[in-house]
Amino acid sequence: MKRMFTWKWALATMACLGLLAGQVPAGAFTPSEPTQPNQSAPSPQAISDVALDTQGRLSGQVVDEQGQPRTGVVVELRQGSRLAAQAVTDHRGQFSVTGLSGGLYLLTTGSTQQLFRVWTTAAAPPQTRTAIVLVSETRPVVRGNDVIETIDEIDMITLTMVGTSIASLTVALVSLDEIRDLEDQVDSLVGGGGGAPASP
Repeated sequence: MKRMFTWKWALATMACLGLLAGQVPAGAFTPSEPTQPNQSAPSPQAISDVALDTQGRLSGQVVDEQGQPRTGVVVELRQGSRLAAQAVTDHRGQFSVTGLSGGLYLLTTGSTQQLFRVWTTAAAPPQTRTAIVLVSETRPVVRGNDVIETIDEIDMITLTMVGTSIASLTVALVSLDEIRDLEDQVDSLVGGGGGAPASP
């Protein structure tokens, strides 16, 4: 009986390991490839020059891939981690911000980013443009970190469900084994007595 009990535990353990092995992502055992630099991040060569107008205002327009104006798009200008200015595009996709000084700014609209070197009117080099045109993607862009967090959440939920199922299976097997042991004991008592059981 003990040998049968050991075999049942071994089979239950192998079944549990098989269920867990199915939850390991397929890419977990593939060799990692060298990562390519992020193409969407602006590089030093992508810096564009733009000049403030005579009132110290920076103006621009946000369009989609077909050149159509984008309405209601939030435009942010940052210097490092500091938010320097924020605006929302109008029905023509245009925006303007004031209160800027010369310097390097990261302009962000959704998933699109562009570095600009902002000049005052007096200091701007010749041929520096006075308005920005930024092409912003209309389709939703999923960032890598968001995908990884979503996969982690799904895996955690799936692993919790699998773990609960395994625990339930293990309890059921142990209970079944104990029930069969009790049945064997009852059968041996009933069969070994040879007659009617004695009254208490």
